[in-house]
Amino acid sequence: MASDNPSLSALAQPVVQTEPALFGAGGDSSAQRRLSSLTKEAWILASLKKRRGEFLTQHGLDVFVGTWNVNGRGPATGAELQVWLGAAGAAADLVVLGFQELDVRAEAFVYNNAAKDAEWTEAVEASLAAAAAGSGRRLAKVASKQLIGMFVMVYAQEAVAQRISGVQTASIGCGIMGMVGNKGAVAVRLAYMDTPMCFVCAHLAHDAAAVDKRNAQFHDLCKRLAFAADAEHAADPLTPRDVAGTYGGSGAADRPLTVFDHSYLVWLGDLNYRLAIDTGDMADVLARGDHAALLGLDQLRMAQLHRQAFAGFSEGEIGFRPTYKFAVGTGDYDERRRPAWCDRVLWWARPGCEDGVRCRSYTAAASVCMSDHKPVRAQLAVDAWTVDAERRRAVYLEVLRELDRFENECIPTATLEATVVDFGEVRYGQLERRRLRLANSGQVPLEYSFVATPSRAAAAAAWLRIAPDGGMLLPEQAVELELTVLVDQRTSAALSTLAEDLYDILVLHLRHGRDYFIQVQGAYQPSVFGMSLDVLVHCKSAVRSMRHADYEACLASGRFSVPKCIWSLTDFMSRYGVDRGFSLFQFPGDRALERRIRDWLDADEPLDPAAVLQWPDEGGGTGSPGPATAATAAPAEGAAPTSSRVSLTDQTLVPSTMQSAWSVLDAYHAPSTVDALERLSLGAWDSTLRTAPLGRSSSSDAGSASDNSTHEAETQPATANEQAAGVPIGGGSAAAAAVEVRHDAGVDAVASCLVELLRALPEPLVPTALHGLCIEAGGISRAAALEALETLPPGNLNVLVYLLAFLREAIERGAASAPRVAAVLAPALLRPLAPADSPGAEAFLALLLLHQ
Repeated sequence: MASDNPSLSALAQPVVQTEPALFGAGGDSSAQRRLSSLTKEAWILASLKKRRGEFLTQHGLDVFVGTWNVNGRGPATGAELQVWLGAAGAAADLVVLGFQELDVRAEAFVYNNAAKDAEWTEAVEASLAAAAAGSGRRLAKVASKQLIGMFVMVYAQEAVAQRISGVQTASIGCGIMGMVGNKGAVAVRLAYMDTPMCFVCAHLAHDAAAVDKRNAQFHDLCKRLAFAADAEHAADPLTPRDVAGTYGGSGAADRPLTVFDHSYLVWLGDLNYRLAIDTGDMADVLARGDHAALLGLDQLRMAQLHRQAFAGFSEGEIGFRPTYKFAVGTGDYDERRRPAWCDRVLWWARPGCEDGVRCRSYTAAASVCMSDHKPVRAQLAVDAWTVDAERRRAVYLEVLRELDRFENECIPTATLEATVVDFGEVRYGQLERRRLRLANSGQVPLEYSFVATPSRAAAAAAWLRIAPDGGMLLPEQAVELELTVLVDQRTSAALSTLAEDLYDILVLHLRHGRDYFIQVQGAYQPSVFGMSLDVLVHCKSAVRSMRHADYEACLASGRFSVPKCIWSLTDFMSRYGVDRGFSLFQFPGDRALERRIRDWLDADEPLDPAAVLQWPDEGGGTGSPGPATAATAAPAEGAAPTSSRVSLTDQTLVPSTMQSAWSVLDAYHAPSTVDALERLSLGAWDSTLRTAPLGRSSSSDAGSASDNSTHEAETQPATANEQAAGVPIGGGSAAAAAVEVRHDAGVDAVASCLVELLRALPEPLVPTALHGLCIEAGGISRAAALEALETLPPGNLNVLVYLLAFLREAIERGAASAPRVAAVLAPALLRPLAPADSPGAEAFLALLLLHQ
């Protein structure tokens, strides 16, 4: 993983997981100053990197890094050490070796003696000397540090050692009680010429489930490992020490150094990260050498990905088998433990030095069997340098003068691909995206953001999203801005009645520069979806063809008892679903067909059975429909509906003298809510029309089908994801398949449209103010549920009574089950405010579906 620290200012605290946002809400002056500082840092760093050849002389350094958990064993044999270290270790310019569990004796915790360290040091030096024999190269010890079982040693070729200075060591325990040294780290820092480096050998918490503890220990070690200030060697090779901190850099020269106050940080040891989950039979996976599949479950890589630990660290490609846990003395894994790559070598490079470390080799010594861990080694090519301090200072000042000149003489300028973004036809619930290219055409960095206007608190209309809505561009850089339009129930009401247009002016502001204005427009296609119930019951013609003045006139005229669009959907399902023995709310509808049905509803056109149904010509049975007729459409003004099912006026709550499809609801004469709902138990549907579903010859058969449907619904409720997506039911279940539930894809699409239409109401059919009362009543009784609706507005009550009558008939005829209907429609009719309210909402609707 490459270093991803965003600027020089982040170097002081690179272990912080959450980086500050560059662009936040409001105009806080301190945030603006911080933003300006970040922009300048990025520009200065980029300029110095381009010119670093003028003041840096680069030198290559071969570094051998090895780590080994020796499990408390005595020194390895010369042969074993040769396998691990070999000629590569002896030939390297710098050799860094880390050990864990070097001493696991109880007295080591008390006395912390170095007996084991001395034994291993002697064995390692003998092995390195033997490997270098005859080459004329000699390794000199630079430093070592021991803490109970953790031990780090650093050796360098004699010529290299003469150019090493600033050597310091440190150790921190973070084991038992967060302090004891059974876990923790030992560290060595040094400077090779003008390049400071730090090497940390760590042993972190064991156990596969302790990943959070390991992450916490990493951050703790980063904070607590410290060295004395080093005024001679600056971690940042690009910025002069006396001006560092003005625009980033290392800050004060006299403060203690952290592990990140170096050009490079190498972290090695038994980090104990395991595989996140049990992968089953790993033997087959390992036999195939499918390391990539297992590394996808590696806890360390997951921690890096989520910036929980080791963020910004890099590691060589792992091509070797897991290094833990083995049966001691063998190459076989311990069957009681899950293999894992516990032993690792990683590195971090500060900004300006990102490409300064390259991994030439990263392997494990698989044939060494004295421990339950395999030793690991990495060969790194490291760029070191000497600095011409005077020349660096001169270049740095030239860069600052150039920046000042740009700030004083130039203003940020940008080029927009277009200033008008046209979305064309926009429909309810359909995402529309457009891209707009913004480029920095000036000579200085620009900071851009979309800002609010005096007439609006937000930067964009509620139906519009912009990503990204702010950022910084260096000269010649560009960004693709994505503008997304989505009209939903929150924003559709005003657009559907043409009270507002799909039109907005965006203000793109350049800090210290001019403003750019972007016109966003589209032709919203008015739809019954997303329109309020009060408007729907007044609509007597196609909403697509109405003007704003038509809506105003419409609202002053008579109203339907039930919106025409709802009547059209339920009438179609009654004719071509219930009458033909097909199920409702059991299967999802086809999205393309749903869009076509929407268009018919918006154009006030009858639903065409020939175009909707999967089997439009299926005949036979009393309930089988014939060719499409005018009976499928809503009645003409002043005329009684001709449908064989319930009409728009059959469920109206006004006196019989006013039962016209176009009559205005007289709330004063309307009966009470309880009386209105109780009327449903008297048989809202004409009993003479209750024929058995197609293919069922007796009432007993119909009852059996209903029971099966009910059982299936109880065992397979609609999932939360399906409800959230607006799809009635997510697909056939095993129980449904067992009884071969008959369904028509066209009827399913119409049912889906009804649920989506109810979901799209800006205010649900049962108003939000009544949610708590209704959900509470759902857990008591039917009488409590009826009482909860006493204050339901008369218009909402009309529609609710009508829908309940339709749903009861569907349940009685075996087309649906009460639990399934409750699960599907409760979120649309009642719209629970929290997931915990869903069972109460379903129970409430189930009570209303009961006759008694």
